[in-house]
Parts: sequence; C-alpha cells; structure tokens
Amino acid sequence: MVDGVALSALDWWTEAGVDTLVDDLPRNWLAPVAAEPQAPPVEATSAKPAFPGTLEAFRAWLLSDAPIPGGAQGRIDAAGDPTAGIVIIVDMPEAEDRASGVLLSGEVGALFDRMLAAIKLGRDTVYLIPFSPVRPTAGRLNEADLAALTPLLLQHLALAAPSKILLLGDAPVQALLRRPAAKAREAVHAIAVGAAEVPAVASIHPRIVHMKRDYRPLAWDDLQRFAAL
Repeated sequence: MVDGVALSALDWWTEAGVDTLVDDLPRNWLAPVAAEPQAPPVEATSAKPAFPGTLEAFRAWLLSDAPIPGGAQGRIDAAGDPTAGIVIIVDMPEAEDRASGVLLSGEVGALFDRMLAAIKLGRDTVYLIPFSPVRPTAGRLNEADLAALTPLLLQHLALAAPSKILLLGDAPVQALLRRPAAKAREAVHAIAVGAAEVPAVASIHPRIVHMKRDYRPLAWDDLQRFAAL
C-alpha cells in the first residue's frame, strides 16, 4: 500500500511531466553533457565537365553527345572561319534553319548577310556560333537553358580564341553580360575568355530587326561600334 507521502511525490512528478521511469540508478542531471564527436563536414566539390580539347572535336561533341536542352535532333553546327578572330553569337537556329541545316537561312539570313556586308564582312570571314545548337519547341531559352548552355559557350570561345565578339539577341547577352541586350547596347564590354579579355558588343538579333524596321538604325550603330574594335 502506498502511503500519503509517496502519493504526493508521485503526483508532483506527474504534474512536472515525468511519467516514465528511465533509469534505476541516480544521475546528476545538472552535470554538463560531453559533446559527441562529430564527423568533419564533407566539402561539396563541383567537378568541372570534361570537354573535348580541340575545336573540331568539341563541335562534333556539341552535335551528338553534349547535354543540351532540346535533345539531339536538329542540332546545327557553327559556321564560317573559326580562325578569323571575329566571333558572332546568335541565340539559336531559326525555325527554317532545321530544313536547310544552315544557321540564319531565309529572309532573316539575307538581312544578316546585308548587315555583314555593310561593315565589309561576310560569312566566310567570321565565325558564327549558335548559343543553343538546337531550337527549343517554344522558340525561346529559359533560365535553366541559359545555365546549362553558358559553360558550353565559354568553352567554345576558349577554343576559338576570338579577338572580338558580337552578341546578337538577349540569350547570349544575358549569358555573358548578365543583362538584357537593350541595356547592354551602346557600350563595349570585356568578356573573359580563358586568360584573355576580349572586347564585345551587344546588339539586336536580325530576327527582331527584320520584324521591326525601326530598330535598323540602332543595329547599324552597334555594327559600326563593332567594326571599330
């Protein structure tokens, strides 16, 4: 039989929230607890992708095995002279380019040719690179696409070793200059390509210039700025 004192003690512990017997031996609950040894933190290491080491092998890889948003079908290669030192980057192939297999074909391509001729250049005297070798179904590149494609573009530029760069359209401008083309125009920028700082000019894509004739004076200003580099 439990006496009154014992019942009072049990009532007190119950009110204090103790309802389970956890140890048969007395314990100093106020003694400092020794910290358990912790394993050293694991440092996250981001392995740098292994890219092909030559421009020829890299271009072949882009057309076949490179992890590019949009799949492997319909990829279009860069064009022109990779030794020219003049690199022009567009965002993606045009819708009609897939049938022709050539970048900037059709009316947009004809306008692009006239733009080059205006500054005494041609397709055989520049190296034309698509930021994305394949055109997405939606016809535009989202932020995830930019993140996936930017390292590939930087490697492409490192292998081509350009002396100056013309960026046409928002996607390549956003990728390399971190701002829209409209805010990057009217200035000469420096892009880190390997150990070199390469001058670059941002401009409007010929696709937009073709649709909106009012943009032609702006594109002409950009072309003159690029020609003067």
